[in-house]
Amino acid sequence: MRIISNSWGTSGSHFAPYNPISIASKRAYDFGMIVNFAAGNSGPNNDTLNPYSASPCVISVGAGHAKNTMNVANPRLRKGVPGELASFSSRGIPGDQFHFPDIVLPGVNIVAARATSGPIVEPYLGKDGLSPEPMYSSISGTSMATPHMSGLTALMLEVNPSLNLDGVLEAVTSTANPMYTVSGEIRQLQKHEVGAGYANAYAAVEKAASTAGTRTTVETSPLTSWTGTVGTAVDGTPIAAEHNHTVSVPTGASAVRIKTDWGNPAYDLDLYVYDITGKLIASSAQGASVAEEVVIPNPAAGSYRVQLKGWLNAQTSYKGTAEIDKIVPVQ
Repeated sequence: MRIISNSWGTSGSHFAPYNPISIASKRAYDFGMIVNFAAGNSGPNNDTLNPYSASPCVISVGAGHAKNTMNVANPRLRKGVPGELASFSSRGIPGDQFHFPDIVLPGVNIVAARATSGPIVEPYLGKDGLSPEPMYSSISGTSMATPHMSGLTALMLEVNPSLNLDGVLEAVTSTANPMYTVSGEIRQLQKHEVGAGYANAYAAVEKAASTAGTRTTVETSPLTSWTGTVGTAVDGTPIAAEHNHTVSVPTGASAVRIKTDWGNPAYDLDLYVYDITGKLIASSAQGASVAEEVVIPNPAAGSYRVQLKGWLNAQTSYKGTAEIDKIVPVQ
C-alpha cells in the first residue's frame, strides 16, 4: 500500500498533532505512504480547513472547476490558468504555517459511477440535463478532488517509485498553475486559499520522472504451501489447540505474506508468526472469518514459526500459503 485517500473529516478546528488521526497519518508517513486528505467544504470563509488535512504528513486537497472559466480576454490571464476555485472549498488561516490547502484539483460536477442502492446521491442527468444515466452521479466537493490527487500520486509513483510524500508534494506544488479570482478585482489567490495553486498533472508526472533514479518493480514469488490440522478446542480452557509450521524466508525479500485458510467462519482460529529469534512479530485474530493473513515488511532471512491457534473449533484442517515480494530493477 502506497496511497491513502481520505474524503472525510471536519472543519474549523486548529491542527492537533496528538489527535489519533494525526498520529495515524504520521505513522503512515513514516512508512513511506502518501496520505491525501480532503480540505473540506466549508468555504469561502477563512479558518474552515479540515484539521486532519492540516497535518504536515498529508497532502491537503482543495476543489476547483475542471474547465477554464477565466476571462481569457484579460492579458493578465492568458497563460491558460486551468479553472476557478470552488466557493465551497475550505480555506486556511492567512500566515499560519499549518492551516492551508496544499493543492487544488477538479472537484466540481464530477461524474462517477454510483451505487444504485444509495439514495443519497441523485442520478446524473446527462450533459443536456434530460438524459438520465442511472449508473452515474454528478456531485461536487473536495471529496471529489482528493481521488484526483490520489490518481495523480499513483501516476507519479509509477514513473518514480522511490518518491515519498515530500517528493510527491514537491513535484505537484512546484509545477502548479497560479489561480486568480474570476469576478470583481482580479488578484492572485493566496496560499491559505489554494496552496500552490491548480495542479498540472502532466507537468507533475514529468517532474517526478525527471528525479527518478533506477526504475524498480515488485516481483512476487510463492514459497512452499502446506496443510495442517488444529485439534478440537474446548471453550473456557486456558490452553488452545494449535498447529505449528516452519516457513523458510530467503534473503532479499522486501515483504513476506503468510495466510492460513480453513473455510469455516464458525471456528475461531487465530494466526501468530514468530521471527528467527522466536519473538512474536505478527498476528491476525479476526472474528467470524475463514482465513487469517499477515504481511511482514523487510523480513530477515531464516526460519519463521507459523502458529494457528483454535479457541472455538472442532478438529479443523487448513491450508497455509506464503509468498515473498522482492524489489528488482526494471530491465
